[in-house]
Amino acid sequence: MADDPQKSVKEGGKTSTFSDSLIDDLVEATRLKPDDEAYSITRQGVKAFINELLEPQRSVEKITQATVDEMIADLDKKLCRQVDAILHHPDFQKMESAWRSLKFLVDQTDFRENNRIEILNVSKQKLREDFDDAPEITKSGLYKIAYTNEFGQFGGQPYGTIIANYEMNPGPQDIRLLQNVSAVAAMAHAPFIASAGPEFFGVDDFSKLPNL
Repeated sequence: MADDPQKSVKEGGKTSTFSDSLIDDLVEATRLKPDDEAYSITRQGVKAFINELLEPQRSVEKITQATVDEMIADLDKKLCRQVDAILHHPDFQKMESAWRSLKFLVDQTDFRENNRIEILNVSKQKLREDFDDAPEITKSGLYKIAYTNEFGQFGGQPYGTIIANYEMNPGPQDIRLLQNVSAVAAMAHAPFIASAGPEFFGVDDFSKLPNL
């Protein structure tokens, strides 16, 4: 919904009114021009600052350093809660785990021994589609990368191992994908390594494995 040209906020039983033109005047007092790159974000900041001052819980008659410090402290608390929520979200932790694992692999690899690591950015769904769209395995994109471009031509540099950051489950889609990828890996003489989900063992969590 677009911002109203004029906004009223109740404060202590009174109603304070400010307009967009007043905000523009305040921003222009900072010597910023409407065509400046920082103008838009500065304007948003000024508007948010005024909105905060007009909140019912704030009885501010004069803006002091203490007022500003209190607002900064409140903002820090909000940011900390948001960052904490992000860091503890399962999707973020999964991504962090993948990057930490890749860093560990790079750190443990001796590149002086003619080793190299290549990264292929492809999701499990996209890899499924690659095989589904190909009339046969040897026409797939993975086959071209792993076999045709390296193992199948003179002077190529064959892959020693294909490691996938996938968690496979016993569903028909993943089983079919494993069959296709393993066929490419066998032709390229490069073992394929991926993670087996807990569903492969009939449980929904690895912590339940000792109970089998």
